[in-house]
Amino acid sequence: MESLSVKDDSLERTFDVPPEHIIQSSSGKGWNALDIAEVIHPHDDFVLPAIPRHVLVVNLGSPSQIREQYVGRQGLLKTGNLVIMPAGAPSNWHLEREEEVRHLHLYLSPTLIQNIAASADVNPDRVELIDTIGVFDPQIESIALSLLAELRSEGLGGKLYVESLATMLGIQLLRHHSSLQQPSLATSAHLARTTLRPAINYIEEHLAEDLSLSDIAAVVHLSPYHFARLFKESTGLPPHRYVIQRRIERAKLLMTTTNWSFTTIAHAVGFSNESHLALHFKRLTGLAPRTYR
Repeated sequence: MESLSVKDDSLERTFDVPPEHIIQSSSGKGWNALDIAEVIHPHDDFVLPAIPRHVLVVNLGSPSQIREQYVGRQGLLKTGNLVIMPAGAPSNWHLEREEEVRHLHLYLSPTLIQNIAASADVNPDRVELIDTIGVFDPQIESIALSLLAELRSEGLGGKLYVESLATMLGIQLLRHHSSLQQPSLATSAHLARTTLRPAINYIEEHLAEDLSLSDIAAVVHLSPYHFARLFKESTGLPPHRYVIQRRIERAKLLMTTTNWSFTTIAHAVGFSNESHLALHFKRLTGLAPRTYR
């Protein structure tokens, strides 16, 4: 029986899954509050020790029967279905398979869930995720696949995008997969102009950097969850989409007022390279940068 485990190190956040079973992971990418790993499971039964982070498993392959042998829970894990393993509980797994078993593991810091709960005026000490096998949640599947696409694109969206997805994931877990029944999570509100303006100014002054949702929220002394929710209510856009829009507007200005290369412009507005600039530019304007210029 093989053991698969994860070390929750605040500095490195490394995976202790045997390397031959990892296709790719976010280790070393500096993602905050969340890591992911695309895993091909071994053929033998395997044990997960008590892990200090919540683990979500999304089935990326063909359906398989799965059984947790310590407590006898079992279910059919269809493509896109979900297993939720709350932090701190060891588990022992057996999979009935006909084909390769390929999963996406998402590792969430309990602090993320606690902060979201606290921002919704819920006592985080009273909130627990519910362990689940085989549930289908289309929103969690969509978030998980977006995170996998971000991993494969080598950071196209940046830390801000990843943090936004992590926050949406935490909200969905609290709403539908926890002991919580709290209507305030859906309450609508807006940022005061005196709060919104410093946040926007910070974004404008740091467009060329890999902006973090946590850094922007800290400017106005709000939690990332609370800030992201209120920012969208106030501007009509989530923070990461607003930042992309502002980067494209800045790029348009530079294209018409300078002779800079597209690579230089891309770096000046916060894109990692000319291809990333071109992708977002065409998506928002319908034109290639060279056509616009």
